[in-house]
Amino acid sequence: MQLERHQQFAITWALLPVIVIWQINGLYLASLAKISVPAFWLADLCQWILLPSLIVTALARKASLLPKHYGLDTAPHRWQALIVGALLVFITTYIAFVGTRNISWALLGHPPSYFSFPGVFPSGLMGSVIWIYSAVTAGIVESIFFIGLPWLLYRHVRAAPSRIAFALLATTVFAVAHWEQGPHVIIGAFFSNLVACFWYFLLGTLWPVAAGHILVDLVAFA
Repeated sequence: MQLERHQQFAITWALLPVIVIWQINGLYLASLAKISVPAFWLADLCQWILLPSLIVTALARKASLLPKHYGLDTAPHRWQALIVGALLVFITTYIAFVGTRNISWALLGHPPSYFSFPGVFPSGLMGSVIWIYSAVTAGIVESIFFIGLPWLLYRHVRAAPSRIAFALLATTVFAVAHWEQGPHVIIGAFFSNLVACFWYFLLGTLWPVAAGHILVDLVAFA
């Protein structure tokens, strides 16, 4: 697919609010959590459900950019391959995250994080619902807006697109978005997302990357 100029602008404007909000959300979510847990989860729903849904809908209607164009296409792939791919992404990204996070702990000590999402999970059944919701939304939304859409834009605006340069740039933005959880999480997120980019380029589909991300977050949020 060759992107037209208006489609390139559409992706750029679609990415901007997500990048900005994900960089500052540690401030307002932490404040909301101290004021009202229900208000926190309402803001979280707006960030992880409402905003992404509005953006992908606008991209489809205004720029004819469908999920299959930024990696969420299952037609060319067998379901068995998608499952195996998801497991490979889960295992390797989890090892990358935990390994580099623990090394950073050993080197930097255990600096306190500014905010931790599991700290606002309710107890009981609702806690399980929120746990699954948080992992699923993070896996899908972050895969789309930090890998799929940026790569679609990058490879069409660069005369000689570099997968390495893209992975480093996109991963840096993704990692810094976790600043409120402490430097060890930033480091772990950086290396795990590098691995995720590798699998996306190798497998040619975003589904295993998103599914693997979901599994990692299910373990991390547990």
